[in-house]
Amino acid sequence: MYFIAKIKQNIFLPSIYFDKNIKKRIVSSLITTVEGTKTGPFGTIVIVIGISNGLNKGKLLPGSSSALYNINYKAITFRVFKGEIVDSILTNTTRLGVFCESGPLQIFVSKQFIPDNYYYDDLNKCFQNKSYQNDKIKKDMIMRVRIIGLREESNFTQAIGSINESYLGIKINAVREN
Repeated sequence: MYFIAKIKQNIFLPSIYFDKNIKKRIVSSLITTVEGTKTGPFGTIVIVIGISNGLNKGKLLPGSSSALYNINYKAITFRVFKGEIVDSILTNTTRLGVFCESGPLQIFVSKQFIPDNYYYDDLNKCFQNKSYQNDKIKKDMIMRVRIIGLREESNFTQAIGSINESYLGIKINAVREN
């Protein structure tokens, strides 16, 4: 789910930023460049938590007024695996299933993976329990979902989930506050 990773990144800095605040500019450039991006085996970078070994001296690029800085940093990353159980916020319900989000991960739970005692209620736009009318799966509720499939693209990850097991589904009395 969440990991601390040591990552290297090249940062290009134009010469107009060569002043007494250059270290702040490099760190600011690093943060705006990498946070929220997906990086190969590490998953999505959530936040930069520190620079390893300080900042080295940059290299001036021939034919350019920019400098190249090779930065080693630590970051908290988010990566989900098949079979993992995550808590997520339900964002939309349709006749075909429900959509939820867990951090940067988008999850779709098909009605095939919702317990059989739930049916889709067109009037309230939610899944409702056949036995207990107050038991509903609707927008802004917090759900516990098992990841059964992943589709990874270069800039985002989507998942297929299931709540058709014990201890999965809506968390009792858990609604997201706006």
